[in-house]
Amino acid sequence: MIDLATSLRRWGRLGLGLFALALVTTGCDAFIDQDQSDSAPSSPTIAGYVQEVPALSALEGAAAEAGLVKTLDTGGPFTVFAPLNDSISPAIDPSLNRQVVGKVVRHHVVNGEVTSDQLSDGQTVSPLAGEDLRIGVGENVTVNQATVLTPDANAENGVVHVVGKLLADAVDRATLTPRFTIFARLVKEAGLAPALRVSGDNDGRTIFAPTNEALLAALDEDDSGEVESDEIPPNADEILQYHVLDSVFLAGDVPTSATDIPTLEGTDVTVQRSNGTVTVNGNEVSVPNVEVDNGVIHSIDTVLMP
Repeated sequence: MIDLATSLRRWGRLGLGLFALALVTTGCDAFIDQDQSDSAPSSPTIAGYVQEVPALSALEGAAAEAGLVKTLDTGGPFTVFAPLNDSISPAIDPSLNRQVVGKVVRHHVVNGEVTSDQLSDGQTVSPLAGEDLRIGVGENVTVNQATVLTPDANAENGVVHVVGKLLADAVDRATLTPRFTIFARLVKEAGLAPALRVSGDNDGRTIFAPTNEALLAALDEDDSGEVESDEIPPNADEILQYHVLDSVFLAGDVPTSATDIPTLEGTDVTVQRSNGTVTVNGNEVSVPNVEVDNGVIHSIDTVLMP
């Protein structure tokens, strides 16, 4: 790992054009090779890297929406864990909540310059916002279980590590994801946000999150296109907790036989994986494995009732 890091730091000093090429040759296929004639004699700022590499445009847009471009351009030194566009699926919409997107961007930024050879297994580092980030060092370097795909891209005001996952807790992820905005709003109004931000007793949560369309079909009695306050059932907190497991089940971890799993609400849901498809209470998971800092979200097209 140290040899790779040293090599990549050497590439980084050659300028932005060769930096992008190095990312391609190390296996980040999402990166687009840059014209080497555009390379500059000195390293750009962190904001410059993010703006010039197409595969980081989602982070660029989020930083712009949050008003943090100037900070990443002139502040620091910083260590930035920059998520690839392809790792943010389904895509977020930074315009949905500027305050939350600012928190999420800052959650990827650590004060000071920390290269990969300075990271150690089990180490925690404090980002500018949110809970501490957990570092793992083994076959790969990880941060909150997101793999560092390309380490140690030098910048004028710090270092960038490209990672394969957006770093956000379940509530912030849902808030910025267009298909989950009603779910996120109901969670907050029911006072459940703290429970869905933490890892719980078993190192993570599994959340079966109904889409906006599913919640509108279940709750929008007057067909206004919104779930109004008087349409929210009095047991909304119990219904929402029924969608949450106190264990992490990625799609591939779900048993192939029908298995009852307790929910935060107290009663069980039945999960099963068959021919690559996961179901909960017989309802198909439409978008699996939206990984978050404290577990995983699976999108479903129905509302589960306890």
